[in-house]
Amino acid sequence: MRAQQNGFTLVELITVMALIGILSAIAFSRFSDTSIYRQTLFVDQLQSFVRLAQHMSMSQQGAPFSEISKVTSEFSLVQESADKWRVSIQNSRHSQSHQLTMQLGVSVDNQFLPQGKRLTISFNSQGDIVAKSFPPSADPSLSTVLQIGEQALCIAPTGFSYEGSCI
Repeated sequence: MRAQQNGFTLVELITVMALIGILSAIAFSRFSDTSIYRQTLFVDQLQSFVRLAQHMSMSQQGAPFSEISKVTSEFSLVQESADKWRVSIQNSRHSQSHQLTMQLGVSVDNQFLPQGKRLTISFNSQGDIVAKSFPPSADPSLSTVLQIGEQALCIAPTGFSYEGSCI
């Protein structure tokens, strides 16, 4: 009578090892390119700062109707070096500045924002955009599109911002 053997054959072990190797190579290649995650983080941070600037302007409610076009807060974005960006938010009471990192350029309404050139978006006490500094012929009554790589951020004239192309 033959003794019963327990365990796996060599062919079964090699097959399982090959499958694990293939699966890990596919998974590793997915996580090795994190540029899309950095783009998304950069867009999310910009959107948060735009919303903060708008909320800061709306917190100064109570302005007379004759002063409705008066600037109450500003959001500005400037590229300081190849991968360093500075975001500033200011109103009459507070001013804050944040540094972000992103190696891609930003285009505003299909015009590339050159290094050292500042994009400034001004809000009134209603949260509406009343002025834009870039591009030079920018009309504040039109939506603003910030394109960062494959990601886009749309800022409507009412100050509402959302990810994706403007409608």
